[in-house]
Amino acid sequence: MKEKGVADVAQAGVAVSGLELGGLVGSLVAGRLSDYMINTSNGKGGAVGKRVQVVMAYTVGIAAALLSFQYLPVGAAALQWFNVFMIGFFLYGPQMLIGLCGAELVGPDTVGASEGFLGWIAYLGAANAGIPLSIIVKEYGWSAYFNTLLGACGVALLLLSPMINLKSFVQRRELYLARKKAL
Repeated sequence: MKEKGVADVAQAGVAVSGLELGGLVGSLVAGRLSDYMINTSNGKGGAVGKRVQVVMAYTVGIAAALLSFQYLPVGAAALQWFNVFMIGFFLYGPQMLIGLCGAELVGPDTVGASEGFLGWIAYLGAANAGIPLSIIVKEYGWSAYFNTLLGACGVALLLLSPMINLKSFVQRRELYLARKKAL
């Protein structure tokens, strides 16, 4: 904490509040933006794919926010708070949208299982991230930590890229019914 100019726990609490506030705003904007993209697509592309595109844009945003955070000057409290706000903004939006994508991909009978599975993956990832990242910091320093997180953003973009045209369960059902009717 002292490396970034945070003198005490109260000051750290103020800085961390930016993460949660940014997350609130980021989630609202991500939902609104993905809804806008779906509503203005005129039926082209998949609804889930539009949400995945927003997740990918937010992933680029989190990479930029992490890169910025790495080079913030010590003692620039307002700038640090804003950067933590942006990290929260770009982290929480995708977290919300991934759950929504999971719910929209499956039929109504399996939404609970889908959400449970995605939640399990999220908690498993969160539970297992601490130890490896702390080892990276201890053994290789903060620069390696940030490079690892930036690499994870790159991997996330690669894994998400095949999903940019995914259709929702409702869209797939409509296509099926239309094809069946045409026969």
